[in-house]
Amino acid sequence: MRISTVTMFEQSLNSLNRQQGEFLKVGQQIASGRRVVNPSDDPLAASRAVSVGQSISSLEQFSTARVSVRNSLSQGESVLNSVSDSLIRAKTLLVQASSDTLSPVDRQSVAAELRGLREGLLGQGNTTDGNGRYLFGGFQDSAPPFVRDEDTGAITYKGDSNVRVQRVDGFREMPVSDPGDAIFGGIFDSLDKAIGVLEADGQQVDHESLRQAMRDVDASFDKVLTVRASMGARLNELDAIDTVAGNRMLSYQQTLSDLVDLDYAEAITEYSLRQVGLQAAQRAYVDVQGLSLFDYLR
Repeated sequence: MRISTVTMFEQSLNSLNRQQGEFLKVGQQIASGRRVVNPSDDPLAASRAVSVGQSISSLEQFSTARVSVRNSLSQGESVLNSVSDSLIRAKTLLVQASSDTLSPVDRQSVAAELRGLREGLLGQGNTTDGNGRYLFGGFQDSAPPFVRDEDTGAITYKGDSNVRVQRVDGFREMPVSDPGDAIFGGIFDSLDKAIGVLEADGQQVDHESLRQAMRDVDASFDKVLTVRASMGARLNELDAIDTVAGNRMLSYQQTLSDLVDLDYAEAITEYSLRQVGLQAAQRAYVDVQGLSLFDYLR
């Protein structure tokens, strides 16, 4: 079988191109640190890597959501801690005010302190999350949920009873905050009535009204404790979810590394071999270029 000079030239050129392509491919892998630079390098691994990458991205999004939820719950729990302190102080003052030994002036002082606690509770009920959203307004979180009537001074709830939720994992939607009506109840009205009783003229105090106010404060305190316990449980659950998600993230990252990352020792060895192969192909190409019929006629 005769092999023409053209055929030898084409074979040498193809070998040179192939060796050069393989050499450049290994160099690109070393530069990027990835075994699979292009999907064509390993279609199956590339396809699995896309799927694993999407899972990692999803975990990262949920992680960001959990940070937001944790911040809201932590802030809400802190506010409710202050609310609890205010209600305890209000109960103490109402007990003191029930004593017949207090003079009208003393009752006026108690009423003034109750007004201060009422104002503090109003501010706590209208707490924002730092992004302009009100924590205790339900879905109506763009405006203060507790509003004072300009004429009567009465405080009313303008939010709704809906609970905002946010997905914190693939299978879990968590309440972010609780509506104000489920926490503060009719506490402002109760304080207003108690203040009215204490500020009334006369030596005698309406004990029944004060006892009712104390019962209302106790009921509100129980509600606050219940919501605080719920928030604490949700914070603990977020910690547990973080732990599971962290382990899952490590697993995904290891899988992704196994699929596409480069074994540098193996790659450097192959790089050296490809370099030798390329040099040999270049030499062979140069030799073939020098061949002609006249070389055999000399």
